[in-house]
Amino acid sequence: YMKERIQFGKPLFKQQYLAFKMAELDLEIEEAKYILYKAAIEKQEGRPYGLSAAKAKIACTDAAMHVTTEAVQMLGGNGYMKEYEIERMMRDAKITQIYEGTNEIQKLILSGKLFR
Repeated sequence: YMKERIQFGKPLFKQQYLAFKMAELDLEIEEAKYILYKAAIEKQEGRPYGLSAAKAKIACTDAAMHVTTEAVQMLGGNGYMKEYEIERMMRDAKITQIYEGTNEIQKLILSGKLFR
């Protein structure tokens, strides 16, 4: 969409603000992946992974929600239309923050460990 949509005489991806925003979102996704991989490696190696898993759930679900919200914003009115997949992705991202233990519960787990 950002390559095709022309605004102010150039594609959206050539607008510096949007290009920088995309770079930030890409970085946020990458950071969440590494936190997730750390938890997965700890589990795979048979080490305690509960805290890493809690951190991964928070990081990944918050990143998913933030990235999809920003994507909807970048698409403008099209972001809410069912023809664009981002509308469903945003709804899916929100539910991931809720099921399998809300992010607030994950924060209780983490803070409990920090203050022992």
